[in-house]
Amino acid sequence: MPDTRESPVREMVKEFGVNVYGYDPLLSNEEIEGFGVKALDELNVKVDCVIVAVAHDEFKWIGLDDIRKFVNDKPIIVDVRGMFDEEEAKEKGFYYRRL
Repeated sequence: MPDTRESPVREMVKEFGVNVYGYDPLLSNEEIEGFGVKALDELNVKVDCVIVAVAHDEFKWIGLDDIRKFVNDKPIIVDVRGMFDEEEAKEKGFYYRRL
Protein backbone atom coordinates (compact mmCIF):
# COMPACT_ATOMS: atom_id res chain seq x y z
CA MET A 1 0.00 0.00 0.00
CA PRO A 2 1.44 3.42 -0.96
CA ASP A 3 2.29 5.82 1.87
CA THR A 4 0.07 8.91 1.52
CA ARG A 5 0.77 10.47 4.93
CA GLU A 6 2.96 13.26 3.51
CA SER A 7 0.71 14.10 0.56
CA PRO A 8 -0.33 17.77 0.26
CA VAL A 9 -3.65 16.81 -1.35
CA ARG A 10 -5.66 16.60 1.89
CA GLU A 11 -4.78 20.19 2.83
CA MET A 12 -5.46 21.52 -0.68
CA VAL A 13 -8.97 20.03 -0.62
CA LYS A 14 -9.76 21.55 2.79
CA GLU A 15 -8.42 24.98 1.91
CA PHE A 16 -10.35 25.54 -1.32
CA GLY A 17 -13.70 23.94 -0.39
CA VAL A 18 -14.66 22.84 -3.92
CA ASN A 19 -16.02 19.62 -5.41
CA VAL A 20 -12.93 17.56 -6.01
CA TYR A 21 -12.45 14.31 -7.87
CA GLY A 22 -9.39 12.14 -7.49
CA TYR A 23 -7.76 9.70 -9.85
CA ASP A 24 -4.66 7.68 -9.04
CA PRO A 25 -4.10 4.17 -10.41
CA LEU A 26 -1.76 3.43 -7.49
CA LEU A 27 -4.44 3.97 -4.83
CA SER A 28 -7.71 2.23 -4.06
CA ASN A 29 -10.94 4.22 -4.17
CA GLU A 30 -11.03 4.07 -0.37
CA GLU A 31 -7.55 5.60 -0.14
CA ILE A 32 -8.48 8.35 -2.61
CA GLU A 33 -11.68 9.14 -0.72
CA GLY A 34 -9.57 9.40 2.45
CA PHE A 35 -8.41 12.74 1.04
CA GLY A 36 -12.00 14.00 1.14
CA VAL A 37 -12.53 13.66 -2.62
CA LYS A 38 -14.75 11.52 -4.85
CA ALA A 39 -12.73 8.70 -6.40
CA LEU A 40 -12.77 8.15 -10.15
CA ASP A 41 -11.98 4.82 -11.77
CA GLU A 42 -11.18 6.61 -15.02
CA LEU A 43 -10.84 10.17 -16.25
CA ASN A 44 -14.40 10.56 -17.52
CA VAL A 45 -15.69 13.85 -16.05
CA LYS A 46 -15.61 17.47 -17.22
CA VAL A 47 -13.70 19.67 -14.79
CA ASP A 48 -12.56 23.28 -14.56
CA CYS A 49 -9.14 22.61 -13.08
CA VAL A 50 -6.62 19.80 -12.97
CA ILE A 51 -4.16 19.67 -10.10
CA VAL A 52 -1.20 17.45 -10.87
CA ALA A 53 -0.14 16.53 -7.35
CA VAL A 54 2.06 13.52 -8.10
CA ALA A 55 4.50 12.62 -10.88
CA HIS A 56 4.05 8.85 -10.94
CA ASP A 57 5.32 7.03 -14.02
CA GLU A 58 1.69 5.96 -14.51
CA PHE A 59 0.80 9.59 -15.31
CA LYS A 60 3.65 10.37 -17.69
CA TRP A 61 1.61 9.11 -20.65
CA ILE A 62 -0.94 11.88 -20.10
CA GLY A 63 -0.28 14.87 -22.32
CA LEU A 64 -1.94 18.25 -22.53
CA ASP A 65 -4.06 17.05 -25.46
CA ASP A 66 -5.31 14.18 -23.27
CA ILE A 67 -6.19 16.61 -20.47
CA ARG A 68 -8.04 18.83 -22.96
CA LYS A 69 -10.57 15.99 -23.42
CA PHE A 70 -11.88 16.24 -19.85
CA VAL A 71 -11.65 19.96 -19.03
CA ASN A 72 -14.12 22.78 -19.65
CA ASP A 73 -13.65 25.75 -21.99
CA LYS A 74 -11.25 27.74 -19.80
CA PRO A 75 -9.03 25.00 -18.36
CA ILE A 76 -6.66 25.52 -15.47
CA ILE A 77 -3.67 23.35 -14.61
CA VAL A 78 -1.93 23.60 -11.25
CA ASP A 79 1.23 21.60 -11.86
CA VAL A 80 2.63 20.85 -8.40
CA ARG A 81 5.26 18.46 -9.76
CA GLY A 82 6.32 20.30 -12.93
CA MET A 83 5.23 17.60 -15.37
CA PHE A 84 4.26 19.99 -18.17
CA ASP A 85 5.98 22.74 -20.10
CA GLU A 86 4.50 26.12 -19.17
CA GLU A 87 4.80 27.67 -22.64
CA GLU A 88 3.23 24.65 -24.34
CA ALA A 89 0.36 24.68 -21.83
CA LYS A 90 -0.31 28.36 -22.46
CA GLU A 91 -0.13 27.87 -26.23
CA LYS A 92 -2.80 25.16 -25.92
CA GLY A 93 -5.12 27.54 -24.05
CA PHE A 94 -4.52 26.48 -20.44
CA TYR A 95 -4.20 28.88 -17.54
CA TYR A 96 -1.05 27.31 -16.09
CA ARG A 97 0.58 27.62 -12.69
CA ARG A 98 3.47 25.64 -11.28
CA LEU A 99 4.02 25.41 -7.54
